[in-house]
Order: sequence, then structure tokens, then C-alpha cells
Amino acid sequence: MTTLAWHDLLGTPWRLHGVDPSGMDCSTVAEEVLRRMGRTPPATSPFRLPQSAGEEGEMGSYLQLLDGGFDRIGDTVADATQAGDLVLANDSSGIARHLYVLVEPDRRTFLTASHDSGVIAVRGFVIREVSGVYRMKEA
Repeated sequence: MTTLAWHDLLGTPWRLHGVDPSGMDCSTVAEEVLRRMGRTPPATSPFRLPQSAGEEGEMGSYLQLLDGGFDRIGDTVADATQAGDLVLANDSSGIARHLYVLVEPDRRTFLTASHDSGVIAVRGFVIREVSGVYRMKEA
């Protein structure tokens, strides 16, 4: 089994809709991990798409409705079992806005990006207020 390369992403600054080493947000971190897995992900954030309303709380339904996008596979962090699985979590106001991508299933390590720290790795047990767990559909 090939080990997924992700450590070089750690510490990348947070930048809304950023897609390169100068900055990334949680959505673009997820997309980059999926690309490194050999997948071609659709945009994981409705806010970057033309014509998107980008309304608060639409992210969960957006992930499911993408043509060739993602399937909802569960409601708890434990439902994320494969590298590339996405966990959508609510912020303090209850709006689904935080996206985590599983990079080490055996160690339950997820990547995300935060305003304060940029790209960080966290263990699954720290993820709270899960709104849904998603897996990219097979090509």
C-alpha cells in the first residue's frame, strides 16, 4: 500500500479559496488530498463556483448534489474509514462550515485549515458537531 504524502501541506497559511502553497482553506486542502490520491475532485466549496448563492448551511446538500461528486456515508467521525473521506462539521453558530479530510485511517488523522494556524493535522476525537460524512463517488 502506498503512503499518502500530506506532511508538506502542514503549516500552509490559511487563505480563503487559496489553492497553492501561498495559502489554502479547508475545502482546497480536501481537494489537494484527493488529487494526491489520483482522484479529480469537483470543487468542495459552493462559494467558489459561478452562480452559487453560497448561502450559509448549504454545504452539506451541495456535496451530495454535485454531479459525480460525493455520497453521504454517515453522521459521525467514526463513519470516515477511508483516506479521502470528508467530515463536515458545524461552527459555533451551528452552521456547517468546517471540512476535514481523512489522511491516515489507521491513526484517525485528518487535515483541515484554520484561520489561526493554517493547515493542521488533528485526530478524529477532536472533531465535534458533525454535520455529515462524505466519500467521493467512484469515477
